[in-house]
Amino acid sequence: MSTLQELIAQQQKGHETKPRFMIGEQLKEIAAREPKSAEILEKDLTLKEMSLEAAERTLQEYADKNHGNAKAFCITPITAEKILRKFYGLPERDKTENQPEPATEAYIDLSSFL
Repeated sequence: MSTLQELIAQQQKGHETKPRFMIGEQLKEIAAREPKSAEILEKDLTLKEMSLEAAERTLQEYADKNHGNAKAFCITPITAEKILRKFYGLPERDKTENQPEPATEAYIDLSSFL
């Protein structure tokens, strides 16, 4: 297990059913596809003010500010990722990253069979 995964797992322990756990999972996904972000997160997560708990408070502040009169509020994964990127100072996600290669299927003209 990498140092980053260990840091995240330590901070998730005991919070398996809480937002903090899910934040850790989302950060693991970002780190897995972006080595530069993984380096930043590994350094940041050693600081109390950049812990999963602090990130959770940031997302809670966003929810409190935007829920209006609703009793419940959901932050979509895309919005959560934007908030987490800003919080941790991660680079913007490359839109072309992990996109499947365009299909290079051979063109078959069915009229040539007629």
